[in-house]
Amino acid sequence: MSDWQFPQDSGHTPLSEEDRQGLLLSHVASRNDLNDAEQRNITKALRRRAPSADKLLDDMFLRDLHKAMFGDAWEWAGKYRQRVTNIGVAPAHIATDLRMLTGDAAEWVARGHFEPDELAVRFHHRLVTIHPFPDGNGRHSRISADYLAQALRRPPFTWGDRLQLETDALRRTYLTALRTADRGDISPLLSFARS
Repeated sequence: MSDWQFPQDSGHTPLSEEDRQGLLLSHVASRNDLNDAEQRNITKALRRRAPSADKLLDDMFLRDLHKAMFGDAWEWAGKYRQRVTNIGVAPAHIATDLRMLTGDAAEWVARGHFEPDELAVRFHHRLVTIHPFPDGNGRHSRISADYLAQALRRPPFTWGDRLQLETDALRRTYLTALRTADRGDISPLLSFARS
């Protein structure tokens, strides 16, 4: 499973007081420190066995996965966001939309509605569109999609690893594919997931 993330700024940028809100690690002072701490937490979380599709397609499992990925670093890990953000549904709709997504995806699996890769990428796209958590949504949704692909007997996605792009270019390519999926064309995101 890919472990890349998309830094927003130079890794040496000190964290502001706002950035540190809910941070459990007092030694973390910069974006690099935070990225390293989060990556250690994610690596530890990924040691668990990939779940079945039935287990994964449950809002409680998705919250627990987020907590396992970020719980050593953030007190809000595994808890739905309470603030309106420039992306994602309104906080009051998160739980309902997530239950609708898991129900829809379970139906897709049961009926073989999509090929496994497309099913997992569509799940990823809707999950990242809901944007249920204060942070870590992209990484969480990519790992969830990897787990779903594995449950459907496909390898985890590469999420652009083979493109050999700089981090900023990789991020732009991914975000462009997400925006194209927002307009109804999933094919660039599907291609990116296996590139």
